[in-house]
Amino acid sequence: MKRALLGLGLLLTLGHGMAEGEDLPASVAGQYHDPVGSYKIGSAYYLNAKQVGSLYGAQVYWYAVSGRVRISLRGRTMQLMAGSDKASLDGREVRLGAQVMLRSSHAYIPLAFLEGQDFSDWAGYDTTFNPRTKLLSVDRRSTVGPARWFSYGRFTRITLGLAKGMKYSTAKRGVSGVELNVPMGALDASDEGDVGDGIVAGYALTQNAKAAILSVRFEKRGAAFRVKELKNPRRVVLDVFEAEPFATPSVPDDNASPKVAQDGGHPAADNVDEEAVTTEPGKPVKSAGPAVIGADAQRVKRKVVIDAGHGGKDPGATGRHGTQEKDVNLAAAQELSRLLKEEGTFEVLLTRTDDTFVPLADRSRLANEFGADLFISLHSNSSPNPKEQGFEVYFLSEKATDPEAQRVADAENASLELEGKTSQDAQAELLLGELAKTENVNAASEAAVLMARDIAKRIDIPDRGVKQAGFYVLRGTHAPALLVEMAFVSNAKEEVKLESGRFRRRLVDGVYAGILDYAKRQGWLSTAEQVTGK
Repeated sequence: MKRALLGLGLLLTLGHGMAEGEDLPASVAGQYHDPVGSYKIGSAYYLNAKQVGSLYGAQVYWYAVSGRVRISLRGRTMQLMAGSDKASLDGREVRLGAQVMLRSSHAYIPLAFLEGQDFSDWAGYDTTFNPRTKLLSVDRRSTVGPARWFSYGRFTRITLGLAKGMKYSTAKRGVSGVELNVPMGALDASDEGDVGDGIVAGYALTQNAKAAILSVRFEKRGAAFRVKELKNPRRVVLDVFEAEPFATPSVPDDNASPKVAQDGGHPAADNVDEEAVTTEPGKPVKSAGPAVIGADAQRVKRKVVIDAGHGGKDPGATGRHGTQEKDVNLAAAQELSRLLKEEGTFEVLLTRTDDTFVPLADRSRLANEFGADLFISLHSNSSPNPKEQGFEVYFLSEKATDPEAQRVADAENASLELEGKTSQDAQAELLLGELAKTENVNAASEAAVLMARDIAKRIDIPDRGVKQAGFYVLRGTHAPALLVEMAFVSNAKEEVKLESGRFRRRLVDGVYAGILDYAKRQGWLSTAEQVTGK
């Protein structure tokens, strides 16, 4: 009788439309995950219950005779029944929105339920599904993170995102490191990184039963550190610098306009908490006292133009699952813009802020009218070979580094056809205009090397190196100009990664770090060099 009822439930479920089986590509915490089996009925998707467990790190028990599914996750229990549209979450009954489906002796859970609030609150994970690309993303809900690090030359900054209400404390670990503890903090994923910039050796962000912990290893014993909090978004900042007796650490205040002191080029010290600056237990760095600020000694903000490749009627490359390059490029550009604006050192212009078609020549014109000091064009690569993978950083040259670089340039320059131009027309325009000067190309070469190195430190796809080619969008820009091919949208695994906000964040961190490294080389981050009384 029970089996007959289950069969009836199945028939009722399938009655809404033809069921189609397929595997959905997935990412978990920004990492590629094996595809998950699904069935589609009408416009609704159902996921294989057993494979759902692997997405969330849960144990799934399937009782075929009774048709019951039990899912255990970190001491919590969810129970479902084939043919039923109800679930028990730790004894609390909730609606699934559709019945649990049986197919080939396996239970399938409505995807809409996994995306919903009830399941997210119970599991501690957020699930998103793009019905156009059929890509599934799972990210653990967190109150701590992400961790980001950047080198400023005289100091290294590590930031850690914090949810409202989360408390934290710091403690020295001998003379070789410092630890930041967030009681009851929850991470979306553990993280670690090798910094190796002469000040910080590396960091690890880990989770235990009671706290989230950020451990920072110093490159040299006895380094000093300063802790402060920034807003919008809320984050705790750990600045680590070499101990320098009787001097105030040169650390910018991100929530104020940059100021320059007249006493040797140190930023204003009147908002530095001396108690928060430590070299050894009980021995704070001695402050020189409040600095005198010169009214005409303001630091000049440098202008960075961020170009999200393609847009509007020009989708760029399209991935195997339908991911459009123009969408990925825009999401990455907006994230990079936000980072640069938070820094406070740069003025930022986006060549497009939405899904708009912008001719290549107009992108260069916008940069020149803005007075750009640096131009960054973001793209997603594509190849006829679906196994090609990795990222590349390009700067301008009329002669491509190799045939593959020429193929990439030809693909990106194809947008000219949508403008009603031929490659011959474009070449004639370039010969008449003031093209990229030698010094800009040389500067771009330096910036490209720095950026490729910083990206490689942060993401787990191959570094294909720094290359040159004749990209039209770089030619007309009167500033050092780079084009970053972030990953291959034509590679199924990298397409999934590009859809992941976590992966894009880490990649954008690398681009941002490269900009900072270049800015240091150019002296953009330094203050006035006048030293009073010396």
